[in-house]
Amino acid sequence: MSYKKAGQRASSNLSIALGAVAAASITFVPASADAQSSVTLYGIADIGIEHINNTAAGGAQTREVSGNLSGSRWGMKGVEDLGGGMKAIFVLESGFNLNDGTSAQSTRGLGAGATTTTRLFGRQAWVGLSFKDQQLTFGRQNSLLYEQAVVFDPMGASSRYSSLSVDYAMAGRIDNSAKYTGWFGPLTAQAMYSTRYDTGYGSEVPGAQLTGRFFSGALTYATGPFAASVSYEQRNSNTVATNTDTERRATAAATYVFGPVKGFAGYRYLRASNAFLPASPINVANGSEANAANLYWAGAQYNVTPSFNLTATAYYQDVHSTSADPWLAVLCADYLLSKRTDVYATAAFARNTNGSALGVNGYGTVAPGYNQTGVVVGMRQKF
Repeated sequence: MSYKKAGQRASSNLSIALGAVAAASITFVPASADAQSSVTLYGIADIGIEHINNTAAGGAQTREVSGNLSGSRWGMKGVEDLGGGMKAIFVLESGFNLNDGTSAQSTRGLGAGATTTTRLFGRQAWVGLSFKDQQLTFGRQNSLLYEQAVVFDPMGASSRYSSLSVDYAMAGRIDNSAKYTGWFGPLTAQAMYSTRYDTGYGSEVPGAQLTGRFFSGALTYATGPFAASVSYEQRNSNTVATNTDTERRATAAATYVFGPVKGFAGYRYLRASNAFLPASPINVANGSEANAANLYWAGAQYNVTPSFNLTATAYYQDVHSTSADPWLAVLCADYLLSKRTDVYATAAFARNTNGSALGVNGYGTVAPGYNQTGVVVGMRQKF
């Protein structure tokens, strides 16, 4: 989601804003700077108590967890007016675990070739230029699929109990990336390219240009009560020996507002080469026990009052060449104590069939073949 658009969506819809940049309340402006230049400090602190049953280790668990409706974070964003409609922009955003103060993105990289990577600004770290309705940015950025999920998933790709539980890429962040966004009336066009999308596997490899490459594109159309999007992304394997193997996703989704109710529907296509599948496929983060899977979701948000809303949604993963096709159903109640503070309760139920292992918090978090119920009660403060 773009720097400019994220703030607009956050102010207009609380649930959509779950994965967007938080609206900030503290601004520092140098005395010598132009009135249009500023640096803003912002953040979200989200914590709750979760209870889940049938864990992967066996039995039930009650724990304090950080980042439920929104990942806890702090960050800085800035804009400098360069004149003639040109602006320099940046975002530095760090995720953290509120329950113990540790970094939420300190390491990344799974499987062969993975390394430990320390990330101070693990959520976002980018700089760029904007000119009228065009924007070009460089650095570690949210993937286009993530930006689509924030808007078109009823749960806003929240940290728990959302499309992110079914597919890790719904909250993808891409290292070494360049991103273009253009606004053309009701149509938004985006393109993204990375020379090495996950530095948890090291830097770019000389003589192996395909290793760790990433590219993506998205179109979003919004007018009146209707909005729709399509997106595509492709990742090449991070291992030199298998760098022609790919993981490809495409999405199509739409929303429509009927008075106080907003309806959602979406589809995600997935095709993954063997290089992206672990030795125990049932625990693979993308949920595919084979090389292909389709994800469907539908749901609604109901604004009962300006301060209270309900969200209900269901996700179904159809894994090809197997009958291990799980469901995830979610119900969330959110009450605003003020513009910056809310309390919430979220309940989810994951139904597994024929040995599938989808838990409410993702694949591999439940005993294979068992159903799982999870409940979180918490509060969120934005600053």
